[in-house]
Amino acid sequence: MNTSPQQKQETTSGRSLLALLTQFIPLSLSDVAMTLGDPLQTSALSRLAFPQETLAGVGVVKGVAVFLESPIIMILHASTALGGQAKSRRALWQFTMIAGLFLSGIFLLLTWEPLYNWLLLDVFGVSSSIAARGRTTFLLMFLWPFVIAWRRFFQGLLIRAQKSIAVGWASVARLTWVIVSLVVGVSLRLDGAFLAGITMMGAILIEAVLVTWFCMRLGAISVLNQQGYSETNKLPQTLSGVSFYYLPLASTMLLVWGARAILLSLIARAFDGSLALAVWPAAWGLVLAIANGTRMIQQVVISAYEETSKRTLAAFVIIVGLSFTFIPFWLGYTEQGLFLLRQFLGNNPSLVEASRPVIQILSCFPLLLALQNTCQGLLIHKGKNWFINIATVVAATFTLVVCGSLIFTKHSGATSAAYGMLAGVISEIIVLFFALQRK
Repeated sequence: MNTSPQQKQETTSGRSLLALLTQFIPLSLSDVAMTLGDPLQTSALSRLAFPQETLAGVGVVKGVAVFLESPIIMILHASTALGGQAKSRRALWQFTMIAGLFLSGIFLLLTWEPLYNWLLLDVFGVSSSIAARGRTTFLLMFLWPFVIAWRRFFQGLLIRAQKSIAVGWASVARLTWVIVSLVVGVSLRLDGAFLAGITMMGAILIEAVLVTWFCMRLGAISVLNQQGYSETNKLPQTLSGVSFYYLPLASTMLLVWGARAILLSLIARAFDGSLALAVWPAAWGLVLAIANGTRMIQQVVISAYEETSKRTLAAFVIIVGLSFTFIPFWLGYTEQGLFLLRQFLGNNPSLVEASRPVIQILSCFPLLLALQNTCQGLLIHKGKNWFINIATVVAATFTLVVCGSLIFTKHSGATSAAYGMLAGVISEIIVLFFALQRK
């Protein structure tokens, strides 16, 4: 069926700014709830025994866990894109289960003590006391990649079926578990590493179960089967086809989180390595929890680009990016923000003093992340996934070179990492922008 130019224009300008924000807010809540757990956990662990060693150990272990998770992070994006076609959806589910179990198998293998010690002591270069503090958390997290893959598959189906509010409610439940478990753990003076492990694993298990239940309860799959998009014949419909389609997305995340894992090993080798390993996860986790509120811009762009005018889309991105940027700027540069930062870090003077400049450096990060995710969403929509991969290589290179150069010229490990992250995301946005100009 042919579409007239007038009909195309009506479709393109059909989505209002309010409609985009209405779709975005519950999705943003999901990401904020996901990353808000890190700063809340930091605040709790800073109030328990051995705060610096525990924060450093859990930070390194979480970095390893997310690196092992990284190949399946983009399952959400693939599920959103492929969920409207039954054969593609089934093939993606098979891929999700295989990839999740394989990565959790690798995680389980690394819990063997000789391999664990080699990884943390030799590869990451942390002290034996930090490695010992992180081991309990590591043991509790071996199912992390599998549960993440399962959860993100069903989140993508709910988004594609335009039932995003269910994703938000599951995130509220996740955040509730985090708050309750941390409050109980601190009041009972539990071991910090044990508390971190049960908090993180419990949170993602609860969310995975709930998004699956919502998907069945709300009939999301039936809705998807009735949509009948005309472009579905272009989508991969076999396991091998989905694997090839997903490869650039998986390799992109491997590069991102591989670079961040290497970043931790560089920080550990700074002159203030032990302190920096505690400061970086605390400060970066706080800024990232705020900035990740913009990440779901990518899902809105993928699902609404054809129905939205460029002016409306640009206004949406700028409003969201600046709104989230205000928060770290306030924390880093105002006395009221400093007071809140002290409370967050348990009034630990050394952590507060070292964290504040990191937050100041990264205060513009939410706006940059909004721009990055917008460009990525447009490229995914156009099927130019490999350009995202190229941009990620450039970003990882700049991040590590800038951070490593500063560290080896005797700058603080945490502030070096902050400058490295900024250099990386700015270079990535530049490459993504030029990729969008290519026909």
